[in-house]
Amino acid sequence: MNQSSKDTLGANSANSANSANYLFLLVGAPLVAFIIAAAPALQGRHPWFLIDTTIRGVSGLLLQAIPFTLIGVLVSAAVETWVTADFIEKHAPKSTANGFLAAILAGVCVPVCDCVVVPTFSRLVARKLPLPCAITFLCAVPVVNPVSVLATFYAFSDAPAVAIMRIALGVGIALLVGLSFVIFPSKTNILRKKILVENKSSLHCSCELNNESNLTKNNIEKHSISAQIRKYVQHIHQDLIKLIPIIVCGTIVASVIRAWLGADPASRVQVSNVLIAIPVMMAIAYASSLCSSSDAVIARSLATSLPMSSVLVFLLFGPMLDLKNTLMLVEDCRGKFVWRLTLTIAFACFLASLLAHWAWGFIA
Repeated sequence: MNQSSKDTLGANSANSANSANYLFLLVGAPLVAFIIAAAPALQGRHPWFLIDTTIRGVSGLLLQAIPFTLIGVLVSAAVETWVTADFIEKHAPKSTANGFLAAILAGVCVPVCDCVVVPTFSRLVARKLPLPCAITFLCAVPVVNPVSVLATFYAFSDAPAVAIMRIALGVGIALLVGLSFVIFPSKTNILRKKILVENKSSLHCSCELNNESNLTKNNIEKHSISAQIRKYVQHIHQDLIKLIPIIVCGTIVASVIRAWLGADPASRVQVSNVLIAIPVMMAIAYASSLCSSSDAVIARSLATSLPMSSVLVFLLFGPMLDLKNTLMLVEDCRGKFVWRLTLTIAFACFLASLLAHWAWGFIA
């Protein structure tokens, strides 16, 4: 099969996928509108059927997540378009220690929450960034990005030590998880084949754009810039099409959990034993899939009835790994890697929260 036939086949597949998306939109939009309109009446007749509360929760979570999703998609598409493997090989720190430092600094500077850090992570790995550094970036960004830090200081204005401990423990956990992949390196490529194929295709397109023999001398710069911008917009569109269904599914599950917890979640999870409270709060953080820019407000409401160490693990584990992040990781990465990363993050967060429980006695 020649190249033109492959391009035609790919275009036909893309058109079929778009047609399916539009058909789903035409059928799904009226159905969703009907459910939203009927929800108050349904819940009024059957109070146990918390559909109105769930829909309000979905709307609130989507309003929180979408702005940061757009920011993350812009960053991820920029990595896909302009950050090449050669660029990373040339500019990436040569030592592991410097790579970890660069990953932490990137987490502090990049205003990307946990909602869309996974696509950026997978593209950095595809561009040959060392895996330990990419994992450190993946774990650090949701916790230490400037928006999350400011939100935590605001929510715990009367206890700034909580925000400081969140930052310190978040950096420590990110380094510990990244270091585990230095000590026990992954022996196979962690990305799924389709991600690698997309990366090779993208690099091939970039090479064609930069091949001066295909362009006239006077128009090469203009054509290259316009083609790169067009490619950037295409990547934004592709990322949104892929991420929005995952985020919607995650927010629906999270809203069901929050509807069950009620307006006062602390009343459902009152636990004084640290060894029980910590796993319970890790499970709630994973299932609720809160945006890392807003989870501090929920954590503040829990602080009155739970040990502070369990509140901290809620602020640490949820941003690093929750339901929607897991769905994105499964989409891009092999199952064995996802299992290992999940267990490593959970173990590191559990240890960090026990350390926080010991340290809080000296701080409080």
